[in-house]
Amino acid sequence: MYFLSLIYGLITGIRNKLYDFNILKAKKVENTTIICVGNITAGGTGKTPAVQYFAKKMLMENKKVAVLSRGYNGKRKEDPMIVRDEKEIYATALEAGDETYLHALNLKIPVAVAKDRYSGARLLKEKYDVDVIILDDGYQHRKLFRDKNILLIDATNPFGGNHLLPKGRLRESLAGIKRADEIIITKVNYTGMQAAEPVIKKLEKYNKPLFLAEHKEDYFYNQKLEKFDFSVIKDKKVLLFSSIASPENFKKSILKLGSGKLDEIKFSDHHVYSDVEIDEIIREAKDYDFVITTEKDIVKINKNIENLLILKISFNIL
Repeated sequence: MYFLSLIYGLITGIRNKLYDFNILKAKKVENTTIICVGNITAGGTGKTPAVQYFAKKMLMENKKVAVLSRGYNGKRKEDPMIVRDEKEIYATALEAGDETYLHALNLKIPVAVAKDRYSGARLLKEKYDVDVIILDDGYQHRKLFRDKNILLIDATNPFGGNHLLPKGRLRESLAGIKRADEIIITKVNYTGMQAAEPVIKKLEKYNKPLFLAEHKEDYFYNQKLEKFDFSVIKDKKVLLFSSIASPENFKKSILKLGSGKLDEIKFSDHHVYSDVEIDEIIREAKDYDFVITTEKDIVKINKNIENLLILKISFNIL
């Protein structure tokens, strides 16, 4: 693993230097503000609710806003691809990827996916003449010029074990933090302020605007979009299933909300559920009062689960 991490670090380091010295040049989309919301670790920073937070903030400022994502794990025939516009959704979760499809469900604005973010940004500009494009998870994609880099650091696992992929979770060396225009430490409500202090001190040396944010549990809802108070699971027997980067935080949230006996089924991040797996979850569900999953997971479930609850999470800057 160490040897593979060394090779990975060498490749990413050389590539970053080529951009730093302007040998490779970022391409700009004229008359459009590009705001990147990204991280230096692989998943788990709470990027999806953060992107939606900033998109809504721009809408409140009367900006024409769009979201552009890589569409990780999406199985699509065309690229770039429009996922939705202001009126309707054109793609499935399987085509767009789970996170991008969640943006399409929660934001009535243009949403697109593209492996080449520059071509995706140009498509959004030409088709919808947007003022602002929120770039979801593009911190390492330096081909597209951005006006602001917002870097998310997860308080529960801030520096990916201090090792690059695949040994650790770092996508690049910590030197990449220097490219940030502002830093947000997320999930401080999971660690508490005292535990977050060492992370704050380590980041202060980069001399960037530094903010703290929480990922707050809002409510439960079911597949009929009916809302439920957290008291509904008080002392109940629950089964969790998820395919997210930080299932341990999901579990902590449900325990904190007062569940009784808790079991869980964990899949790899961005896992695509097969019909066999969904049927197995439905069978398991009969032995529990409630089955609980995340918003990222529910967009990939194409069958009704009678006692299913979905946890709604909001992103708030403190």
